[in-house]
Amino acid sequence: MLRESGRSDSPGASRHRLRSGLVVAQLAGSLVLLISAGLFARSLWRVQQMYLGFDPDGVLNVTLDPHGIGYDEPRTRSFYRELEARVRALPGVKSAALAFYIPMGNFQDQRTVYLEGRPLAKGQLPPMMMLSRVDPPYFETMRVPLRRGRGFAETDNATAPKVAIVNEKMAKQLWPNQDPLGKRFSIFGPSGPFTQVVGVAQDGKYNLAAFEEPVPFFYLPYAQDYSSMMTLQIRSAVPPESLIATVRQAIHGLAPDLPIYDVRTMEQSLAGMNGFFVFRMGAVLADAMGLIGLTLAVVGVYGVASFSAEQRTHEMGIRMAPGAERSDILRLVLRQGAVLIAAGVLCGLAAFWALTRATAGLLVGVSATDPLTFSGATVLLAAIALWACYVPARRAMRLDPMAALRYE
Repeated sequence: MLRESGRSDSPGASRHRLRSGLVVAQLAGSLVLLISAGLFARSLWRVQQMYLGFDPDGVLNVTLDPHGIGYDEPRTRSFYRELEARVRALPGVKSAALAFYIPMGNFQDQRTVYLEGRPLAKGQLPPMMMLSRVDPPYFETMRVPLRRGRGFAETDNATAPKVAIVNEKMAKQLWPNQDPLGKRFSIFGPSGPFTQVVGVAQDGKYNLAAFEEPVPFFYLPYAQDYSSMMTLQIRSAVPPESLIATVRQAIHGLAPDLPIYDVRTMEQSLAGMNGFFVFRMGAVLADAMGLIGLTLAVVGVYGVASFSAEQRTHEMGIRMAPGAERSDILRLVLRQGAVLIAAGVLCGLAAFWALTRATAGLLVGVSATDPLTFSGATVLLAAIALWACYVPARRAMRLDPMAALRYE
């Protein structure tokens, strides 16, 4: 009777193979989604731990443009000086600085750079490089390390020789194997006036929190390169959001009609499209899809194991009548589920391995074949799927042999 019921050409065996094949496909797809979820989650964590070239914690950005209410250059400079002094005196404020450009911000500036004593060849175009205007406290406020030379000083004003601080990438690109300190370049033309390099800052992230290789960047003193629109950057010892109301009062105490274009913390800026938003959305979507896939796979495994155990109830009675132990019945049901799980895991690993090249371009700081993620997702899926098999197996183990023999 057992041999007859197990014949491979019987209609029941064909349906069983179809059900088993669908469950294997569910398990494989679930494993692909779980691995993807793990990789995106680890990639997000790595991006958030990445050193950006500055310290975003506790920084509030306030963007202003006094030119919008008719302020000329002298009055604008006076307004910013007075505003910085008032903000620095607020409780909880550690430092404050002005900058035209903030990392991952909405405003950028680029200038053509001409090197002193290095004329361009015929048809050669001078390089375009990003820059920002900052005042002396900027490097302390944003905690941008200076690798060589000095920062800006109050003496670097409109009447002093023009100076600049370049980042490491710009120094290596324009003066390879040379000391950049003392070198001069111009943003006005090949004949000058020229700006002297007085410091080298560490490379950082300027446009994108990830996927951005080091780019050349330089800083000019705000006193020597005027802009009416600037961002007041405030580093605080308290949550920066708690300073918004008092900073607004300080601004409107000096210029009641001045609109404030943007007020946000540096953490909020990093959460935008140029920051971590894409990674967070990718991680959330991958996690949700992984959870849905895992649920479907577990339901499929449980359904097949339960249905199979019920279909084999009569067989179990026949096995138990001559003396088969309940543990033998448990192993019988679990073995069938374990085979499906093993097949699903192997198919899932093979499927994701084929997708690693496409996945690698979406990850930062983690390999598409990360062994920790692969092993963790595999163990999680296998453990939960085995548990789904154990429930009907335990139920089958408790069958009454006589009732099982009478089962139709």
